[in-house]
Amino acid sequence: MSLLMLPFRSRYLAVTLSVLLTVAFAALLAYWPRGRILTSISLVVFAGLSLLRFCDLFQRNHAILRNYPIAAHLRCFSEKICPEMRQYFFEGDKDGLPFNRDKRAIVYQRAKKTLDKRPFATQYEVFRDSFEWLSHSMAPKSTSREPLRTTIGRPDCKQPYNASVLNISGMSFGALSPNAIRALNGGAEKGNFAHTTGEGSVSRYHTEFNGDCVWQIG
Repeated sequence: MSLLMLPFRSRYLAVTLSVLLTVAFAALLAYWPRGRILTSISLVVFAGLSLLRFCDLFQRNHAILRNYPIAAHLRCFSEKICPEMRQYFFEGDKDGLPFNRDKRAIVYQRAKKTLDKRPFATQYEVFRDSFEWLSHSMAPKSTSREPLRTTIGRPDCKQPYNASVLNISGMSFGALSPNAIRALNGGAEKGNFAHTTGEGSVSRYHTEFNGDCVWQIG
């Protein structure tokens, strides 16, 4: 009894309907010559769906196509068009990553030399948690005379290091040219901050201008 009810289960219902409609349109084509064009088109469509079921049955690459014939193709089609649906219908102007629609629009506008400004405030949620921004001061303020530096090493450290809070992050020599490494290290020496070597170890270009170096290992 369970075997007889198998074609009427939800996952096989699309196959059952396709086969029944194929038989129905084949019979209709024989007994209703006036609607031959419409009937022929319908017969080809449902016969193709029935044939697709047997192709799904004998393929070995996708289990979902074997277990949910015909209907699983709708899922595959939905996954394929999902990026387009999200981009054009559901994604907001601030949601896309790594560049949202607003940032992409600015690139397009500047490339075409058209107006890229939007007056009347901002569309960002400036009062949400962890939102950061820089504001202009309404009056000049005196700058701090204390250098923005911190000491690395506990009191019992034999060689503590007085480091700047802003330094050059790790970019290996394998990713940059000798001139770029020289420029970074020379800037570190002039600005009195550190230059991290990156995973490419220390080259002679890192020490050419005697800027402080952080040797990155691993």
